[in-house]
Amino acid sequence: MANFHILTNNPMVKDKYSEFTEFDQNLTVADIFAHSRDSIHLGANLINHPLAGSIKPNQSPYKSLVLSNQKGDLDMTSLKLIEGSIQVLRKFPPLNRKYDESVLEDFQVIDLDLLDSAIDSLPYKYHE
Repeated sequence: MANFHILTNNPMVKDKYSEFTEFDQNLTVADIFAHSRDSIHLGANLINHPLAGSIKPNQSPYKSLVLSNQKGDLDMTSLKLIEGSIQVLRKFPPLNRKYDESVLEDFQVIDLDLLDSAIDSLPYKYHE
């Protein structure tokens, strides 16, 4: 049993980590950030960085964030990180592009790879 969950709109993440995943393909990156911020306000910790990777947050339609299941006091580090990421996202205008399937699949693979790295580096306490 894991002490974390993944909030994502990436179907590849849902397929690989189904037992840990809250998946909604209709969520935008902004929605993922907002839902994560709400969880942080309820006491969850943000475990991976929302802006990891070299893709600007408005370029990829996919995002996966890892949050602790255990709730505690408001973690100001997590809150500052998600709030800062929301501000960065707002700085970039939305790209209302229509991507073909192969490009969408590439974005899914990139997001999954970043998530795999984050999960591989989780402290043991999150895998108990």
